[in-house]
Amino acid sequence: MKLKKKNNELTDKTNYFMKIGSKSIELSNKDKILFPHDKITKGELISYYHHIAPYMLPHMKDRPLSQVRHPDGINREGFFQKNIADYYPRWIKRVSIKKEDGHNVSPVCNNVATLVYLANQACITPHLWLSKTDKLYCPDRIIFDLDPSDEKSFALVKKTALRLKKIIEDLGLIPFVMTTGSRGLHVVIPIKRTHTFDTVRTFAHHLADFLVLQDPEHLTTQIRKQKRQDRLFIDCGRNAYAQTSVAPYAIRPKRGAPVATPLRWKELKNSKLKTQSFTIKNIIQRVKRLGDPWQDINRAAHPLGGAQKKLQRLMTIT
Repeated sequence: MKLKKKNNELTDKTNYFMKIGSKSIELSNKDKILFPHDKITKGELISYYHHIAPYMLPHMKDRPLSQVRHPDGINREGFFQKNIADYYPRWIKRVSIKKEDGHNVSPVCNNVATLVYLANQACITPHLWLSKTDKLYCPDRIIFDLDPSDEKSFALVKKTALRLKKIIEDLGLIPFVMTTGSRGLHVVIPIKRTHTFDTVRTFAHHLADFLVLQDPEHLTTQIRKQKRQDRLFIDCGRNAYAQTSVAPYAIRPKRGAPVATPLRWKELKNSKLKTQSFTIKNIIQRVKRLGDPWQDINRAAHPLGGAQKKLQRLMTIT
């Protein structure tokens, strides 16, 4: 990372320029603390995204994104930004998305320079679409968010993820898993882009219902929190047009700066694993040692048609 001081000033407000390829990015307020308890600065946030880029960018490529931004740190109220600001440089890729009342222009992060630029805007957490810019209405991901009622239920989350894995594999599909950096796990299925969101969402709901049938005492698809009681919520509501999900390797705006981390399935059997086990402090060391468990996720995509028929038969038998 090459940083160059502007005007030879050495104050907290000193701006720097980072040269990435042909792009020169002005970085501001790098000493500003964004995570007060952990004393993590914006400069450290930028450095993290700069170093994690080789592992993170393949999962972001050609997907519209939204930003969770905290310019005044995570102890102050942040905001969720879907559109690209007018002052963002023209070299950042963007996509125009139809809305009921017009268009929204979203950024697309295809390179290191864009990821660093977003971090300099205090984008702590990028959220991604489940489809790509060239085929917005046809997703290539199905996501199940296993959301526990409290942090003490993570053992149930891991057990349920493994049960869901078995069902998905029985349907002829290949599942992947990651910590969310919050309380639960995401189970993700890569699929071929041959169906619309409506079809995929229906499949996801049927699969979630089938999973709940295996353990209705502990699992639910009930959207209203007061009706869930202490059961684990199987959330498949993100499988819809314009919905987003936390990007792999994104930092969450929480104490400790936990990271949404792709896992190997065997890691769920480790009793020491927690959903916030991986943070800005240890994730780089992990990926350098183990690589990215999701590096083959795109090659694992299968057509959905056969799985739909198998699930239908299973539900009929049940």
